[in-house]
Amino acid sequence: MRHITNVSQLPQEGSISIYGAGGAGRELLRQMRASGCVRATRFLDSKNNGELDGLPVVRFADYLARHPGGDGPIVIASTHDDEISWILRDAGITDYCSFKDCERYILCSLLCGLLPEGERFTLLDIGARDASGDPRWLGLPPERMRLYGFELDEEGCAAMTREMSAGGMEVRFFPYGLWSASERRTFYHSLGHPGSSSFFPFVFEVFDRWRVFTGQGVRHEGQFMRPVQEVPVELSTLDRWRTEQAVASVDFMKLNVQGAELEILSAGKSVLPEVMGLLTEVAFVEDYKGRPLFADVDSWLRAQGFTFFEFISPLTVGRNASPVSIRQLPGYHHWHGQRVESHALYLRDPVALELQGADLTNFSFEKVIKLAALAERYFQVEFAFELLGWYEGVLRKRADSAQADALKAVIDTAARSYQAAFGR
Repeated sequence: MRHITNVSQLPQEGSISIYGAGGAGRELLRQMRASGCVRATRFLDSKNNGELDGLPVVRFADYLARHPGGDGPIVIASTHDDEISWILRDAGITDYCSFKDCERYILCSLLCGLLPEGERFTLLDIGARDASGDPRWLGLPPERMRLYGFELDEEGCAAMTREMSAGGMEVRFFPYGLWSASERRTFYHSLGHPGSSSFFPFVFEVFDRWRVFTGQGVRHEGQFMRPVQEVPVELSTLDRWRTEQAVASVDFMKLNVQGAELEILSAGKSVLPEVMGLLTEVAFVEDYKGRPLFADVDSWLRAQGFTFFEFISPLTVGRNASPVSIRQLPGYHHWHGQRVESHALYLRDPVALELQGADLTNFSFEKVIKLAALAERYFQVEFAFELLGWYEGVLRKRADSAQADALKAVIDTAARSYQAAFGR
């Protein structure tokens, strides 16, 4: 799915429907009107009809009945954009994109101004199949980004490197896998759903029980995963990669490798100490044989000095044996099914570490600034402000009044901007 971050990137032809009648949709309309782009004709909503900010709100089923295949570009403005994209695809609509409001990252834009010229966020994306359409990095200025990605598809790596190198971003993708040792292992490749492929064997007795909601309907997860092809793959390690590529430091890591997260991290002893944050897939059910569960990953990361902050994009499943699908009964309850996996956000917390008497050598000015910006990117705004206030105090204790004053100015400006922008 294509993402846009500015109204100047909106489709140039046809009247626009905004899918999402909440805060994000209203903000998109406000920005469109402020720019002089007034081509929005309606809001679309999954459940309701009505009126909002001078535009009609049309239930999507009613819209589709009148306009099979759509009647122009649709821009999704909702935190549920993945689910909405399923709805649109199932309806045969392909002319759509997702709006991500990067103006909300107020601290990030200000903090980047405090970084030395040429300083970049070094990001590691392990399991980078959809990196070119991944919204996780939106909000960071491209000229401040250095992205390294890992994916087994050699042609895909070359294509993503070409596509994402535009706009000043430093990008390189490596067409091999990572593990706890440089060795040859069997890769279980799902032909039905490549993104669920793993170095751990599928437990189909588990998958065959699951029913997954796709937007318009449900699917039998076990059938969807089949068939599986066994492929021998040569693997390397994080430490070896860092040595070979002469990578100075990594600021943030994203891992989505269907159970291999701990294996990869355990061979990253030279990389991990300077990492300020991680977004890692975690599982609550052993759906792959031998896959570590959330408790294993959580205890290991805490031992490395990381603090858990939030679950992001959880996957919830129903049951094929049930005669009803609760996801298709919206009047019942917003809780439904079993949560089987999620992405978990971990950040360094030097405020807590200082209270514990830990070594804070790795928390340089640049690292603290990046940590605060990344925290805001994942909506940990209050932690970001707390972190910056704490570090201002550290700087004043060091008699570094120039940097402390610059940091205080950013804190005050950002706080006023947040109140002005979102206080309504």
